[in-house]
Amino acid sequence: MTSIRAKALCLFRHNDKVLLAKAYDPNKDEYFFRPIGGGIEFGETSIQAIEREVLEEIQQQLTQPKLICVMENLFSFDGQQGHEIVFVYDAEFVDSYIYQRHHIQGCEPNGHSYIAQWLSREQIALTQYPVYPKGIEQWLFNARSSQVEFMDSFDKSK
Repeated sequence: MTSIRAKALCLFRHNDKVLLAKAYDPNKDEYFFRPIGGGIEFGETSIQAIEREVLEEIQQQLTQPKLICVMENLFSFDGQQGHEIVFVYDAEFVDSYIYQRHHIQGCEPNGHSYIAQWLSREQIALTQYPVYPKGIEQWLFNARSSQVEFMDSFDKSK
């Protein structure tokens, strides 16, 4: 990839747990976690993108989205270099039933399916899987902030 991609991700929290999708990088032979979200389409705001992505992937509507962080992320996935600007939101689900489900089936627009699950800090640590984008860990369990933070997250493993 030779262009910078804009993405929107959303953190959903409940009872000291955060909803994360489990994914796999075949080139690194590595499982990892990431928040739900995806690319921002041309003409779409980051809030519109996160609303669309959550609806497309897990068929849920969100409410009260709040921008908490904007990250610049240089990374590699499946042997390809990537560069993205990531808008990270905090939000809640409209349907409270979703908070009772331990596993949530998700599906990417390309047809790739995944499982998202509610994970505590301890459960994430036990798996030893990284959480991407790198640097987002500090936001996983923090309460909503009234301040937006800008940060970079560069993968030094190139």
